[in-house]
Amino acid sequence: MDDLKARVLAEHGPRARIIAAEKVTVGGIGGFLARHHYEVTVELPARGRRRAPGEPDARREAAGIAALLDRAEQAEGLLQVPGSAGAARPAALPASTARAALPTGQAAVPARAAVSTGSPAFAELMDTLTFSTETPDAPLPEPAGFLPPPEPLPRVPVAPKPLHGAGDLVIVVGLGTDPLEVCRSMSRAAGAGASGVRAAGLLAPDDVVRAGDRRAVAAARAAGVMGGYGIFLAYGLGRGVTELARHTTLLAALAADQLWVAVDAGRKEEDTAAWVGAVRAAAVVEALAVEGLEATATPQTVNSLRLPIGWLDGSPAPAPVLA
Repeated sequence: MDDLKARVLAEHGPRARIIAAEKVTVGGIGGFLARHHYEVTVELPARGRRRAPGEPDARREAAGIAALLDRAEQAEGLLQVPGSAGAARPAALPASTARAALPTGQAAVPARAAVSTGSPAFAELMDTLTFSTETPDAPLPEPAGFLPPPEPLPRVPVAPKPLHGAGDLVIVVGLGTDPLEVCRSMSRAAGAGASGVRAAGLLAPDDVVRAGDRRAVAAARAAGVMGGYGIFLAYGLGRGVTELARHTTLLAALAADQLWVAVDAGRKEEDTAAWVGAVRAAAVVEALAVEGLEATATPQTVNSLRLPIGWLDGSPAPAPVLA
């Protein structure tokens, strides 16, 4: 406030008066990181008006409500009955003005002292005092543009890439021909082509060599070492899951370096979760390969399996990904 008083004195002179001051808060959230400044209302005297005796100087006025109360008491002291002791003496008009206002031959009548409560200055003083002491009823609105913090996104696990080193064994298990389609696309992506694909379980395609037991799997690994490629074994569970316990036991015995499950996004969520859960109970499943994304309107149902998705419709999936 001292800086504001000095600025008013420098810009408007010693007769300018600060009649109202308000602290303004801009921006911030709940009062934090806000910017504060003061806005003041300055009353300037009319041109040619001289400061009356006893009128307070703006440089000597105190700031705040205490100064306003002092001014109110001074105004109340001016309310005197005309003619009584201590009555305020009215200010005399200039001689030229008095002569022009009165007809010739009439005596001048002393002007009646104006009641101070009816003056504009007193009304302005009371308005300022009311504004300074009034307590707002309604709560202050929140800053414009304030938004609650967004909820954190769920963490998506990163799926591993299919192994493709010489002699590595990757087993993909699923229903129908889903695991065979996935193994063919993985072998092509690894550069092994048809040489790296094997079949087991209930899959017996004419163009793929079977490796349904540990001896056949060992021979396939040896061929991969000799040829410098990995082996992708498609293990079919058929269309149903009637012998699921036997298949899961054999899967554990084959000792894959990496075990994937191939699911069709268009099948019922409960049915898929049942057989995938049985496979996970027998061996560690590394990742999920999803087929049939374009054939269903609800591909996101595979997310309920809570497995990282590493293969989508014959191609590597971007990591991390949710269907």
